[in-house]
Amino acid sequence: MEQGTTTKRRILDAAEEVVLRDGVAHLTLDAAATEAGLSKGGVLYHYPTRDALVAGMVTKIIEEFEEDIERELCSSDGPGAFTRAYIRSTMAPGTATPDRQDRLGAALIAAAAAEPALLLPLQEAAGRWQTRLEGDGLDPTVATVLRLACDGLWLCDLFGLAPPSAALRSRVGAELEAMSTMSS
Repeated sequence: MEQGTTTKRRILDAAEEVVLRDGVAHLTLDAAATEAGLSKGGVLYHYPTRDALVAGMVTKIIEEFEEDIERELCSSDGPGAFTRAYIRSTMAPGTATPDRQDRLGAALIAAAAAEPALLLPLQEAAGRWQTRLEGDGLDPTVATVLRLACDGLWLCDLFGLAPPSAALRSRVGAELEAMSTMSS
């Protein structure tokens, strides 16, 4: 990893810690710099504004989800492979603990909602994922219903809207995967 990439990752990790510990309202460039052990100028070099920092954090979440999908794709092939990878990545994300990811996601969505342009990368990623689902060898309607079920679960987790127990979540994931093989 290049030095600039390492520093950017360090800043993003530090910003995540500030958000998780103190809340998104306390995320400032100064707070991220202090947490990262850098000068404010060091943060400004990579993220000239708070919005740029939040955008970097949103991008990191997208990249981590896409890494989860790619990892899951290795264990599936044939029609519906991408859809099953999407389901598995939603049901059991591999890059972070679910609680941490949910709390961070909720904070970032709240921050981005205050500045809707910051949601653009997430909207673009969702468009890419939808296109891949539609071309995944399943009936596009079924693939979309499965994505919407996963996205609904993610939002339930994110905002504490009666998320299912771990046992029920596991059964829901298995049922969604089974639906992805029935429609191929």
